[in-house]
Amino acid sequence: MGTKQSLSEKNFPIGIDNFEKIISNGMVYIDKTEYLEELLKSGTEISLLLRPRRFGKTLTMSMLSCFLEMNYQNPCDRSRPDQLFKNLAIYKNKEFCDKYMGRYPVISISFKDVDGKNYQEAVNRIIAVFAKLAEKFDFLTRRDELDVLFLKQIRDLNAGKTPVFRSDGNFDGTNINLILDFLANLAQCLKKTFDKPAVVIIDEYDVPLHKAQVNGYYDDLLRIIRGILSSALKDNSENIFKGFITGCLRIAHQSIFTGVNNFMTFGIQDVFLSGFIGLTREETENLLKQSGMENRIHDVLEWYDGYNFAGNDMLCPWSVLNFMVYALRSRDPATFQPQNYWANSSGNDIIELCMKNPGRKETECIQSLLDGKNEQITLREFTSYPSISSHTDFNNFATLMLHTGYLTVAKDSNPSETKRVSVRIPNREVLECFSDKAEIIFSGSNPQWLEKAVILRDALLNGDSEQAQNIMNNMLRKFISVRDTGHEYYYHMFLSGVLSITSDDDLDVKSQIEQGDGYPDIIIDNLMRREAVILELKKADGRELSKLKSAAGTALEQIRNKNYDREFKEREYRKIILFGVSFYGKECLVLKMPDASNSG
Repeated sequence: MGTKQSLSEKNFPIGIDNFEKIISNGMVYIDKTEYLEELLKSGTEISLLLRPRRFGKTLTMSMLSCFLEMNYQNPCDRSRPDQLFKNLAIYKNKEFCDKYMGRYPVISISFKDVDGKNYQEAVNRIIAVFAKLAEKFDFLTRRDELDVLFLKQIRDLNAGKTPVFRSDGNFDGTNINLILDFLANLAQCLKKTFDKPAVVIIDEYDVPLHKAQVNGYYDDLLRIIRGILSSALKDNSENIFKGFITGCLRIAHQSIFTGVNNFMTFGIQDVFLSGFIGLTREETENLLKQSGMENRIHDVLEWYDGYNFAGNDMLCPWSVLNFMVYALRSRDPATFQPQNYWANSSGNDIIELCMKNPGRKETECIQSLLDGKNEQITLREFTSYPSISSHTDFNNFATLMLHTGYLTVAKDSNPSETKRVSVRIPNREVLECFSDKAEIIFSGSNPQWLEKAVILRDALLNGDSEQAQNIMNNMLRKFISVRDTGHEYYYHMFLSGVLSITSDDDLDVKSQIEQGDGYPDIIIDNLMRREAVILELKKADGRELSKLKSAAGTALEQIRNKNYDREFKEREYRKIILFGVSFYGKECLVLKMPDASNSG
């Protein structure tokens, strides 16, 4: 850690990913600099570092840039990195620091804010990123021996002095080449100026591709991103010392990094640098102790621990630091309740699509994960950023959720197995992401779910046990719960939840209220039409038809023996319909009491 004094909430850099700003202002920095030697001495020229969102990729690249970057006005002056790293672990390695610290030109960009409703907007965002680089390296324009017209041209494009696109919406040849070759040209100029190859850092390379997939211009933008990477990194070892790229998703090398040699991917299953990005359990516990919150270690681990990066227990820095800040600002940090901070940092569209229209097998897999179990999945290698829809294969969903942090590799997975792994939900925080989505999807807020619920209610009121059973089975196979699915209460929660969203001023759905000589599971009471439906639910001992019928028959016997319909008879309801419903797994059977449809 960058500081040893007792910490307060003012020390925590929430939302700040600028390493120099954090160190200069005495803010908390978890010291990851010891990994620099392993990173820089590796024989890999181009490294792709993959971690889930909010794990600190941008801050890590900012630290790396600050360590390596030279003083362009006075290359012999290393006072800036000296000041920034003097209290950090790597500074003790004098020989390494003498060789690498402040010795290289660095080209560092981040694509994390590259977005756009269409292709043109996204390209303009990329141009804006390059224009900032052109401004930073404007001093190169004062060197007569360099061909640096491209620096002025990119700034003119960004300022609108030169149109980026023709009237038909397409590039002209000059502009497309300017964009594709910008990084390569800049690296060449820096090499000529300082006689040192540059370090190229590209942070969050896949964010623009995700946005493009969502907004329907993926193929067009892929050509731009692939062209930029290929031009900058392919056969450019003369001008580049090392290249570092970060992102979430592993996309096939041949799809996006075409022709880039000496390229290695280091993801969440790779031992190399497994503790480099994110918080280890030891780092988290030390941080809590230093803040006087050692009594909260158990809570923090329950809520935010659980990520398995090649055997390392890892936590998401965004979640841990947010919890600590809010706890320290509260009236009583010792009792402040952990919350879900990770969900609010980005959308949960992946979860929503995965849960909205799953098939039977997918529902069982998701339910198993929500019940705290592990699920075996086949990892997919994406040849492009996957188009996620309600018909996406579950293994694609699961692979994507693994890379983005909704799932993690279970520790019982075979470490030598690269295609078939066991996964689980990492912690309580992520479980809440699923829970929040389930509450929306399986509620009246979802028009498709509400429509099915109304059809089910009407089938029950019409005494149509066959239609009710079909609809109930269809809904049950899609229903996913964050509560225990092993008990009868799960089915009660499912059916009462479905029917309750159909209530209105004239129709009331009641659950386990006193009626007759007991407490029936569910009552539908149509006050205006003086019609009632009584449902008693039972969990069967197996899915065989005989066992389902036996359980439903037992439910009907209970309705009869405990006179659940007595009050409605006394009120002379014109129709009283009694149903026994049995469940096992994702199947149900509905039996109607004979001659009960017109008890009034």
